[in-house]
Amino acid sequence: MEAKKKALYRELGFCGGVFLFIMAWMVIQPFNVSPDEQMRYQVIEYLVKHTSLPHGGDAEIRHHLWGISYAFNPILSSIISAVFVKITSLFTDNKEAFFIAARMVNVFLGTATAFLTVRIGKRLFKDKAKILFAVLVLLLPGTLFIFSYINNDGLAIFSTALIILMWARAMQDGWEIKTCIGIAIGISVCILSYYNAYGVILCSVVFFVITMLMCQAKKWDWQKLFKYGGIIIGIVLVLAGWWFVRSYIIYDGDFLGMATSSQYAEQYAQELFRPSNRWIVAKTGMTPWDMLFYVPGEWQNNWVMTVAISFVGTFGYMNVFMPEILSKVYIMFIGIGIIGVLLGAKKGFFYLNRVLIHKRIRPVGEESIRIRVVKKEARWNSGTIFRWCMVGAIVAPAVLLVYYAYFNEFQAQGRYLLPALIPLMYFVTWGYERILDCFVKNEKIRKYFYYGASALLATGAMYTYLFVFAPQYWG
Repeated sequence: MEAKKKALYRELGFCGGVFLFIMAWMVIQPFNVSPDEQMRYQVIEYLVKHTSLPHGGDAEIRHHLWGISYAFNPILSSIISAVFVKITSLFTDNKEAFFIAARMVNVFLGTATAFLTVRIGKRLFKDKAKILFAVLVLLLPGTLFIFSYINNDGLAIFSTALIILMWARAMQDGWEIKTCIGIAIGISVCILSYYNAYGVILCSVVFFVITMLMCQAKKWDWQKLFKYGGIIIGIVLVLAGWWFVRSYIIYDGDFLGMATSSQYAEQYAQELFRPSNRWIVAKTGMTPWDMLFYVPGEWQNNWVMTVAISFVGTFGYMNVFMPEILSKVYIMFIGIGIIGVLLGAKKGFFYLNRVLIHKRIRPVGEESIRIRVVKKEARWNSGTIFRWCMVGAIVAPAVLLVYYAYFNEFQAQGRYLLPALIPLMYFVTWGYERILDCFVKNEKIRKYFYYGASALLATGAMYTYLFVFAPQYWG
């Protein structure tokens, strides 16, 4: 019991430290020095003022350059921020206080993500690897930054963490009602966060169906599948379905609001920012492969490397950079972990279960002998399915980003890959476990590696804050 208490205190201490660190990133930023913060705050102001949901094309919140607003997209994060701002307005009319109140939603989401990440790590990793996993997820400079200002990305990361925790529970304990409720809440929040996070929802469907039919005590239990699946669908429809019904009604059948948003952009945006005038890679004759390695004149790296550096941590309006050597050290550390996955690929992705196919008891005198006949049969288990779905949760946002950059707007913002953060860092940590399992047998050395790597990554985050991020806004 004492050991459990100490472990709990350590977990709470870690979450408290994450909270304070994100706060430090948040309070030092002036308003609107981070991507689209003003546009998102306009929606919050509308909600506070009118206590009703806006039409995405309302002139009061329509951006003068782009001709649209973020109210065309799900605005759950903005709704929560509006509640925080409304409560703050009862005590002060200071605008700075309102900005802080609106940002606090993401600060709390970052802290909640830390708690969920610790829980995921305890289920998926042995020894001290779970410490490395938590540090990789929460102390990546890009993660700390995204939780420090007004955006929908923080909600997307939080929902992904909740969904993956439910996957881990189902993998280890089987599907229970409480796990179904948890994943339904996670999917609902994800739906109301950011479209680029939807890949994890598709992977959840795959994971649920396959593990429910093939990995339970009773295989092909269609009755249980429909029962538990019905619970999940029902909760999701109640918690998230209303937004798309509303969009279908007010946008004349456009339940996602995307087509209507494009129409407003074409009509109200300034000339250079209209979709019809936008420079689109697909129209240049360049292939998607060419785009990946394209280096525009003002860039220092190609598209892929720019995305990777931005994912690790690029700040402001993607114009405040970490030292390139530090960014590439992070990328190299992540890359080595991914290479380590290959050492466990056969067992991790194509595991052969030993399945008992026949047994009998043969009497011998007054005793009996139990004889087992065991056949080695290729059969996926829940862990294998879990890892394949984690791969899918990484690939989906990457594909969406490439598609968007190629066919819509040429951007290389790594924050659009953050829905893949937890699956990616899972494989990085799992890869280092495989490397140490193969090459380091001494338990103390393994422990020191996890402690040392975690400490260095934490130091990198602190250095980035003190010598890159904060100096931009001091004085």
